[in-house]
Amino acid sequence: MIHKFERLTSVGKFRDYQAAGPVSFTKLTLIYADNGSGKTTLAAILRSLTENRPELVRRRISTAHTTPQIVQIIQRDPATNADTHHTLRTTGWSNPFPNIEIFDIEFVNENIYSGFDFTEDHKRQLHHFVVGAQGVAIKRQIETNKTAKTVSRQNQETIIAQIVQSVGNGLTAEMIYPFIAIPATQAVNIDARILAAQTSLAGARANAAIQRLQFLSEIAGINIPVDFAAIITDLQSTTQTIQDLALKTIFDDHCQDLNTHGIHNTDGWLRTGFDYLKNVGQQADGNTSCPFCTQPIGNNIDVIRAYALRFNDEFNNLISRLQGHITTLRGINIDAVAQALNNFDTTNSERIRGWSTHLPNTVVPPTFNIISNLAGLKVEFTALIGLLETKIQNPSASIVVTAATTLQATLASIQSNIIIYNRAVQTYNSAINAFKGSIKTEAVALNELNLANRIKKRFETATDTLCSQLATERQNLRTLEQDYTRLSQQEEAAAATFFASYSTRINHYLRDIFRTPFLIDSVAHVPPQGRATHSKINYKLTLNGSDISFDPGQPLSAKDCLSEGDKSTLALAFFMAKLDIDPNIADKVIVFDDPLSSFDNNRRLYTVQLLKDLLPTVRQLVVMSHNEFFLAEIYKDADRGLRKALRIAEDFRNNTSKIELLDLDKMVENEHFKHLNELDDFLTNSDITKKERVLGLMRNVLEAHIRFKFYRQTSGISENQRTFGRLIDELVTQAVVFRDNANNATIIAKLRLINSVSCKPHHGEPVPNYATLGVDPSTITVRALADLVTDTLNLLDNQL
Repeated sequence: MIHKFERLTSVGKFRDYQAAGPVSFTKLTLIYADNGSGKTTLAAILRSLTENRPELVRRRISTAHTTPQIVQIIQRDPATNADTHHTLRTTGWSNPFPNIEIFDIEFVNENIYSGFDFTEDHKRQLHHFVVGAQGVAIKRQIETNKTAKTVSRQNQETIIAQIVQSVGNGLTAEMIYPFIAIPATQAVNIDARILAAQTSLAGARANAAIQRLQFLSEIAGINIPVDFAAIITDLQSTTQTIQDLALKTIFDDHCQDLNTHGIHNTDGWLRTGFDYLKNVGQQADGNTSCPFCTQPIGNNIDVIRAYALRFNDEFNNLISRLQGHITTLRGINIDAVAQALNNFDTTNSERIRGWSTHLPNTVVPPTFNIISNLAGLKVEFTALIGLLETKIQNPSASIVVTAATTLQATLASIQSNIIIYNRAVQTYNSAINAFKGSIKTEAVALNELNLANRIKKRFETATDTLCSQLATERQNLRTLEQDYTRLSQQEEAAAATFFASYSTRINHYLRDIFRTPFLIDSVAHVPPQGRATHSKINYKLTLNGSDISFDPGQPLSAKDCLSEGDKSTLALAFFMAKLDIDPNIADKVIVFDDPLSSFDNNRRLYTVQLLKDLLPTVRQLVVMSHNEFFLAEIYKDADRGLRKALRIAEDFRNNTSKIELLDLDKMVENEHFKHLNELDDFLTNSDITKKERVLGLMRNVLEAHIRFKFYRQTSGISENQRTFGRLIDELVTQAVVFRDNANNATIIAKLRLINSVSCKPHHGEPVPNYATLGVDPSTITVRALADLVTDTLNLLDNQL
């Protein structure tokens, strides 16, 4: 039995509750509390305890809490008075307390419906509630089987970890079963394979350095912009060659002029004139005369003067070209060219040294011999420059061109050496490529070595023993899984019989107790299907013999056919039927949190009798409600030694709650008159800390007065809808006549204001818009509250 809530800290409104006074529970414990004061919190704590779900309490941590959550519950064995303490820790509850069954809004939402929806999840949860909690033998066997499978899997994980640690060499848990299956034949000559793999790995690790080595570079060539053909031509030029060139130019121009003036075959014509002058035209004085005009031909003739001018131009051009050749040759920095070539040699030599320790001996590096005699090359350049300078000094003389041809041949040899060297570099780089392609990566070589070492370790005695143990444990798990299949099949067979009885009891409550027009049909156990892992309970509802659909879009849907009271009745029938067929009911603590949701008077009376009948069959019955008269009906006929009434009292100043003893008889005796006296007393001794109490009293006295005085006008409202707001709406609809009917609109406005301010939204109801009302109960002053009390008493005494 639950003995008491010993300590509640930072849980909802129980900010710092410590049990004090006679607040221990008895076999029948009734707890009265206004909505929002802490009933649902107590139910959640008990659900957390019985299901070992700490998160249900963690989610209810107090607002603005300053201390960690503490929950301590004492369980007492009535036969021995031995106590068991249940303390909520970070890892869960200190001791289990499985024998608690709770009917509350969470039970309804998880197992029956949420809002208008009856879903497959509800059916799975209901199956777990009905069957999963039963202490039947087959269920225990299944749980034992599950535990054994868990232990077997843990044993396998332990053995696998031992094998992995013992073998090493890259073995992982994912590789364990192929490792165990290695045939013994693979261990033949394993030491030789390991040695070969080690050698391969050494080469592979060197490959990491090899991959960083660079290929040899080719020489791009040298650029020496010397026109040796022009140099040789200019060196061999003489005065005669210049004269010949000038004469040719004049001859060509003269022929072009004759052609222009109509003389054709100018070459033959001029040849004839030239022969005449040579052979015939010589006169005795040595002068040459023209055969046509007999005019003497002398140096003052224009054509002769043009020849002399042309000769001078060609001579000057030769000198200019010779000077240009000298400038070009002197502009060539042979030392820089040689240094650039040597830089290539230095770079490639360093790379060759890097490769020499890796490449086979058959790979011959290129030989660098581009400029064999740098000093001689420089002498040849100097000699050619000197030759050109000599030519400038004596332009008319032809110069021997050996220096030019010698330098030309030397430079051609250098270019040829570069080509030969680059070909050798290409051959060497090709050998590097082939060599690199033949080397294994370190990962491949390491994998091969690890595999060889694993094969050797597989057949060592210690490893072989562990492998045999793992094989045995795997066979054990396969046997357990086969047993689980068999037990599940047996459970399904037993469930079919079990649910048949369950269906009968549900309909007993629906038809015989609550007198509903709807019944349950076709209750069945449905095993997991497809990818599902949980069984579910399947059923259908009928209304006057016609099926009710759970699809809200279909005709005759549960949404349209069942009122909130009907759905609450259905949920309670499911819960009570489960208790009826529970073989361990005598050991159970049954908790009800507000079981009267949306019930009319008849169903409330039926529920009272059900709870009275349930009391002798259970270990303990705990009922929580905000309806003191409902609790009083259960309380009044119970054995005085077995019953106790408690209440959850609120400290509105500190916004906290506590559990204390309640005189239930006094509470329900002449409540209306007591409430009126309390309101009068508040006007005399106003205390804002009594705000919540005063607001509730105003609501209660006005609602009771309207129910009594306007009974005939409001009797058409169903009991489960007869709220204060609904009563006010009916007064307007019926156009009732008040004593102060001239102020009818004012009276209705005052009633609506008091209804809104005193309303405590419950179970998802909307919160009034206090900004629009102009009065916010959370910030109301004592003066404004006293004015509302005065208005309430005036409504009762003078206006309604």
